[in-house]
Amino acid sequence: MTHHWHRTHAWLRARAENALALMMAAMFVSFILQVFFRYVINLPVAWTEEVCVIGWLWGILWGAGFVTRNSEDVRFDTVYGLMPRGVKRVFTVVASTAIVVILALSLPGAWSYVSFMKVEKSASLGIRMDWMFSIYIAFVLAVIARHARIVVEAVQGRLVDDHPTHHVVEDL
Repeated sequence: MTHHWHRTHAWLRARAENALALMMAAMFVSFILQVFFRYVINLPVAWTEEVCVIGWLWGILWGAGFVTRNSEDVRFDTVYGLMPRGVKRVFTVVASTAIVVILALSLPGAWSYVSFMKVEKSASLGIRMDWMFSIYIAFVLAVIARHARIVVEAVQGRLVDDHPTHHVVEDL
């Protein structure tokens, strides 16, 4: 069962990375088209800027929520690195619990805002803004799940630093 979960997790992570790569490619192509239309043809188009903004917004939150590994998070660990293992576990439990609680408490307000934005549409492409901002809800849920797992692992005696950075299994 554990092996099956790891393979499934690796496959899902690879698909999340693929989706992020597609978002970045769309943003890049849109940017190149924007430059071409504006400076070569002298015919600026607004939709390219909108695609860049959507790609950036979704790319950042998708990447942070579903692609970034725990070991790749930005940490200020100068003091943390000097602490004994038991203190590191306490720091980890406190910090990750705070993240879970704060994000969970913010979720109803975030949901309300995203839901409210269904009345607005983007200027060029006419995309409903609740769809555009829905990635934030997915991001919050992913970060809550990640940090809840970090808390459980720290309580069980495992720290993020114990896990080697695994990359996608070659045969997937």
